[in-house]
Amino acid sequence: MTILLYDLVGHDESRPFSPHCWKATMALAHKGLDISTAPTRFLEVPAIEGGVSKTVPVIRDGDKVVIDSFAIAFYLDETYPDRPTLFGGEGGKAMARFIERWSQLTIHPYVTTAALVDLHAMQDEENASYFRQSREQRFGKRLEDVAA
Repeated sequence: MTILLYDLVGHDESRPFSPHCWKATMALAHKGLDISTAPTRFLEVPAIEGGVSKTVPVIRDGDKVVIDSFAIAFYLDETYPDRPTLFGGEGGKAMARFIERWSQLTIHPYVTTAALVDLHAMQDEENASYFRQSREQRFGKRLEDVAA
């Protein structure tokens, strides 16, 4: 059975850009599972699987829908124990959680501000408008000023 991954894209469907979706993609590849992707733009995310999540990644594996890259990794390890492990046990899970949290607090803020203008440029007109409005509201200033 093929697992469906909803993957965040801009106007070019061949260039997914979400690091969280990349984590899910790499976990699926490590497990050696067959996948298909559903290229998904920002404004399409709320409609995924009947509105199950406000963010991606989201996977559908048969009747099971799983959201969040870490929850997806846990699900894959539990559901496919005959495939290579993603964590190697509880210690690996704890270390992965630590690294994820550290990177979200240390690396992610810098990468986000450095990439904002480029991410905006990758969107079609409607999604670019949404992206600008939502990010400028979040940061309290224009995208170009955040990046500067």
